[in-house]
Amino acid sequence: MNVSNGLLTVAGVAAMLWIAVPAASHGPGAHSKPPMEMSGDAMKAQHERMVHFKEAAEMLSDAIIHNMMKMAHEGAEKLDQSLQGHERDIPHKNRTGLKEFRALYLELDTRTEKLKAAIQADNLPKAAVAYGRILETCATCHGKFRD
Repeated sequence: MNVSNGLLTVAGVAAMLWIAVPAASHGPGAHSKPPMEMSGDAMKAQHERMVHFKEAAEMLSDAIIHNMMKMAHEGAEKLDQSLQGHERDIPHKNRTGLKEFRALYLELDTRTEKLKAAIQADNLPKAAVAYGRILETCATCHGKFRD
């Protein structure tokens, strides 16, 4: 009885290993695309967009805190302009998540429009919430796709 249980155990382990070997020997990246490359000019443009985005964010933060509607309008427009051209951007890391990366940019577009609408309506408390939602998207993206 002990010998037959031992043989069944060995046979079970052997069967599991036999099933797993083809998958392991195939390699994890055999069907994945090679990592996408970005030209130096495109990466420079992406970084410039982020510098302008940061400047706009600082303007918006100050405008909301100090109740400065004109600065809020300018910051929202600058933020909107800084997003133009993002369709060519690619993440710094986790490039297999390009679809999610691009979806986050689209979410930024949507949230920026809500921010602009709140500012246009002279509703800084609502603009502050909209701005916070934009920063939430930034934090999510940077957490997943930035170095």
